Amino acid sequence: MYLVLLFLLWALIFSMLVCVSIINKSHIRNRGRVVQLILLATFTLSCYMFFILVPPEYPVLALFASGLYFLSIDWLVIFLMVFTADYTHIRPLSRVPRYIVSLLAAADSVSFLVNTVTHHMFEVEHRTADDSVTQYWEVLLKKPYFFHRAFVFLLVTYILCILAYRLVKVPLMYKRKYGMILFQTAAVAVVNILCTVLKAKFDYSVVLYATLAMSICYFVLFASPRGLLRRIHSTIIKDSVIGLFAYDNDGKCIGVNKVAEEMFAGEAEITKIAELYLSEWKEEYQENGQNVIGTERTIVKNGQKIHLYVTYQQFLDEKDRILGYCFQFENRTEIVRKYKEEQYRATHDALTGLWSRSAFEEEVKRILAEAEEPYCMVCSNIKDFKMVNELYGIDEGDRLLAAQANMIRRNERGNSASTRIFADRFCTLMPRSHFDEKQFSENMAKTLELGLSSPFKLHFYLGVYDIEDVNEPVWTMYDKAMMAIDSVRGNYDKFVCYYREEMLQNILDEKDVLGVFDKALEERQFIMFLQPQIASSGTLVGAEALVRWMHPEKGIVGPEVFIPILEKAGLIHKLDLYMWESAAKKLEEWKKLGRDDLSISVNISTKDFFFLNIGEIFRDLSQKYDFDIKKLKLEITESALMDNVREILNTLDGLQSQGYDIEIDDFGSGYSSLGLLKDINADILKIDMIFLQETKNEERSTTILKNIIAMSKELGMPVITEGVETKKQADFLAQAGCDMFQGYFFAKPMSVERFEKQYFQQG
Repeated sequence: MYLVLLFLLWALIFSMLVCVSIINKSHIRNRGRVVQLILLATFTLSCYMFFILVPPEYPVLALFASGLYFLSIDWLVIFLMVFTADYTHIRPLSRVPRYIVSLLAAADSVSFLVNTVTHHMFEVEHRTADDSVTQYWEVLLKKPYFFHRAFVFLLVTYILCILAYRLVKVPLMYKRKYGMILFQTAAVAVVNILCTVLKAKFDYSVVLYATLAMSICYFVLFASPRGLLRRIHSTIIKDSVIGLFAYDNDGKCIGVNKVAEEMFAGEAEITKIAELYLSEWKEEYQENGQNVIGTERTIVKNGQKIHLYVTYQQFLDEKDRILGYCFQFENRTEIVRKYKEEQYRATHDALTGLWSRSAFEEEVKRILAEAEEPYCMVCSNIKDFKMVNELYGIDEGDRLLAAQANMIRRNERGNSASTRIFADRFCTLMPRSHFDEKQFSENMAKTLELGLSSPFKLHFYLGVYDIEDVNEPVWTMYDKAMMAIDSVRGNYDKFVCYYREEMLQNILDEKDVLGVFDKALEERQFIMFLQPQIASSGTLVGAEALVRWMHPEKGIVGPEVFIPILEKAGLIHKLDLYMWESAAKKLEEWKKLGRDDLSISVNISTKDFFFLNIGEIFRDLSQKYDFDIKKLKLEITESALMDNVREILNTLDGLQSQGYDIEIDDFGSGYSSLGLLKDINADILKIDMIFLQETKNEERSTTILKNIIAMSKELGMPVITEGVETKKQADFLAQAGCDMFQGYFFAKPMSVERFEKQYFQQG
């Protein structure tokens, strides 16, 4: 038995050294830990073999060898504990317990080493077995030794607990991974205990230390991973959402998973389908020469297209000989569907289905690049479309826009493209020869009539731009078509307009005016002109303040150029405020000159009521400048009284309470002139010049004019008639009872300097 044990120990030591050599060539995560365990186990076996080989005449050497064996067990168990924690992914001991274990192991090791001298833990005696042949060293244990035994078994218990915990928690396929180590560790402990209790001649558990180390090497690094890999592969193939065809090197189908069966199921046997697929693939790609090929394929199943991504792979051995083939079929039908939906959403308007703005731009560029005939850009806009949403709701408005988009789509001819820019603005590119203005307009009108289930009538505008330069930016083309719409906006008689070059110039002029307006106002480039107002007796009673722009480059610019632009931009109130102060300041100057008998009439625009606190402003002017409030006349047009009537009338009442006279300007040009006289307590009535213009019904015109003047007299309102250009008109008005006149017959608008020179000298 002695010789057998020696031979076994030699064989185990040699085997473990071979294992270390093999492991060092691998690239496995636990390699370092396993190498440490095998080397420590080798050292433990070497110590024990050295111990049992010590001759009888060297008891001290035997005592030393035995101590080395016992302390090597300490460190072997510690390293086994570290490996187990790492292998099972259990959090290792914290710093304090780790230091305690290290200190105890170090103390135990020192105790075994000094035992050679002190004999405090154990002694050794040489014995001869009953057969009178086998000789061995018997270890006589003392009480301190059992501290070592308790320390080791405490560590072993901790190791077994870790393995048992992982064994319970992991899935079934991983249980072998931890079970084998748990079983062998327990076996080592049991054999060691039996050898101690039965007082065996040799410690046979030392053999198990080596087998445990090599078993860890085999099961952890080789057998267990390979087994797990096979089971994982089997699970992946079985549960895979990817279809698989597998073939041997002769092209015979050796495996098809369920996903592939469902993809290609038909009347023929699935393996025959797979082999035919490989045959067709080889014929198509035999010249490719690649081991892995990926491509898109489409198959039809139950009348529906299935989009597949097919990966073909050849498996080769180390000498590049074909071992087999495999096809992987990834069903990308849902991915393709979602991609197409996203692509459609990115290139189409969600409400109408027409091109999106960016996609429309690219489509227009493409069409015009290939164009062989003239094209035009047609834009449409519904007047006051927001009223539809406010009156009937957003859903009704969206339904109307969808109907309009369908109409536009039906009217597309040739190579065309359409988009909804935003809200109710649509734009279509089409060949010029296919644009039928009459048909397009009629279809548009019908769509709007049928779009709402109510008598509400919608008006629309069409702007057409004939494209001359196909390389012109797309949105410049659109802007030009919209310029055409802007030129007729508000005109109910004309709803189709073609772009003309002067429209762009008008836009540039507007930008030029708006760009320098604030600076011009600050530099007082706007000056006040006065048009005299003459009483029926022929004497001067005042003047109307009119504005002119003394442009540093263009000279005098008339109000017809910049007033509409400022009104459109919402800036007219700044100019009006400037003119009001200019008039108040001039009245103060005249008062100092002794001409406080003259008045100046200033205009209050419609938008002034929205941007300014008019009552407060005129109160401040009367405090800032010393003038007779009655001499600053405030002209209000009929159009200014069409909106927010109650609020405006309250403002006018406040001005009259301050002492200002209110003039109704352009009386008779609106639709509610007589109604205004009923509601507004005006001081002066200014009759519009339309009654003096030539007309076929001159007699009717003069009759109306006479009655207006007579009515004003009844209401106690002085009357001014503007636009008097002939002596005949002046005589007629005087005879009819008109109090004051204004017009070219008396004088054109003039600068303040000329006005004062002409009339003050006369005075």
